Amino acid sequence: MYKRLEQLLNDLEKMNLKPFIGYGNPDAKILIVGKECTAEEGSDNWKKFYAPNFNQWKKSFEGHGFGFKSGIEPYDFEHGNFHPINPYYKLENKKQSKNKEIGRPSATYYYYQRLIDKIRACNGKEYKKSDYIDFFNDCFITELNDICRPNDSGLKKPEHKKIEDSIRDRFDWMRRTNFFNQFKVVIIACGPYANAIKKYEILRSDLFGNAYIVYCHQLSYWDKNIDNEIPNIQKTLRNEQ
Repeated sequence: MYKRLEQLLNDLEKMNLKPFIGYGNPDAKILIVGKECTAEEGSDNWKKFYAPNFNQWKKSFEGHGFGFKSGIEPYDFEHGNFHPINPYYKLENKKQSKNKEIGRPSATYYYYQRLIDKIRACNGKEYKKSDYIDFFNDCFITELNDICRPNDSGLKKPEHKKIEDSIRDRFDWMRRTNFFNQFKVVIIACGPYANAIKKYEILRSDLFGNAYIVYCHQLSYWDKNIDNEIPNIQKTLRNEQ
């Protein structure tokens, strides 16, 4: 179980790298690639959920185990009820308002859930909205840019250059490993960040193998074009069963 991820951790250590890897089911058939973590660098959320991501996965293979009791205990970071396989436990599947209610997902995660719910509704099944955020069971998520920031509005040329360099560095180590190129469906939800992937077939193949790839904007709001792709995603997944 999770041998691909274990190999990724070993490969990264040989490269002296400990980057943010992602969250979710490492053996899932769906990969979602977002833009960047929106936790401000140095913030509590950044310290808990982003910076230690590599070590959190590593500990899972060093005795901490994959015994996360999803759906049994309330979410409690301080007392150990945390695991990168399901990091935001039991969030109610309701979109946050401007008040940013505790216990509800960010807009992006809300729409990730909608996406997975729609994909699940195959073989004639009716689309059903889940009560809680559980898309991590059926996909793995990662980010394309390692520079964390709440948003990218108003950035000047030097900041954009740093983003380009960060993405290029991430491409380099992703291409040298065999984790991200084994998913069957890759949903690249990062708008223009994906321009190089669209343009260069060899880069696309190196990163994601023969996966069926869907491009869309960052899912902080719903992209109606994805609805047209749902049947193709479902067909790809059915053919792999």
